[in-house]
Amino acid sequence: MSIKEKFQNLTSSGLNKLSPSANLFLRYYTGLGSKGLDLKDDYLDKVREQTKSADERSGRFDEEFINEEGDRVMGRRLSFLDFPSDLPRYGAVNPYGSGSKEVIQTLGRFQSTPQAGGKYVNIRDTYDMVNPQEDPDLVSGKFQPIKGLQELGRGIGGALSGNKGGVYGFEVSPKTRLARAAMYFTPRKFKPYDINIDLPMRGDINNREIYKWLNSL
Repeated sequence: MSIKEKFQNLTSSGLNKLSPSANLFLRYYTGLGSKGLDLKDDYLDKVREQTKSADERSGRFDEEFINEEGDRVMGRRLSFLDFPSDLPRYGAVNPYGSGSKEVIQTLGRFQSTPQAGGKYVNIRDTYDMVNPQEDPDLVSGKFQPIKGLQELGRGIGGALSGNKGGVYGFEVSPKTRLARAAMYFTPRKFKPYDINIDLPMRGDINNREIYKWLNSL
C-alpha cells in the first residue's frame, strides 16, 4: 500500500466519525469521494425509512379517467403510491417536506431499488451541489470572495442567533452556510461522487449494509 493510499484510508476513517452531513460534504470538498465510506447505522435507518415513500405523490396519475359515477373526468386517481409502504419500494425518493432533516441535508433526492430476493434495497445518488435552485457559481471553480463573505456572514449570524425563530433546520443551517462559503473561496472545480449502498430490507442495520465501492476497487 502506497503512502497516498495509507493517507486516504486514515482520512476516510476520521471522516466516518463525523456527522453524516460533514462526512459526505468533506469527501466532496477534498476529492476523496466514497472511498472507505462507512455511514452510521442510525442515519442509514432514516434513509431506509424514506424509501418507503418512494414515488409517493409523484403526479403521474394526473390523467383522464372514469369516476365512480361513470363520468369522464380529469384529475388524480387515488393510488397506492399516495401512501407510504411498510417496506422499501422502487422509485425516486423526495424527502423534502417530510421532516427528515438529516436526509434532506445529505442525500436530498435519491433513487431506491429493492433487489432481487427481497433482502436488500439499493440506495443510489450522486453527491454534488448541482441542482436547478443552486447558484451555478458555487461549482464554477472560480474564486468568488464576495459571495463567500456573504455566506460566511450568514453562517456566523445564524450560529450566534441560536436559530431564533426557527430560521435554520432543514435545507439550510449555519454549517451549510459555512460549507458554501468554503466552496466560494476555493478556486477549484469539485468532483461529484457516487453513493451506492445496499441496505437490509428489514431489521436493524447493524453494519449489514454493503458499500458498492468495495466491488469497484
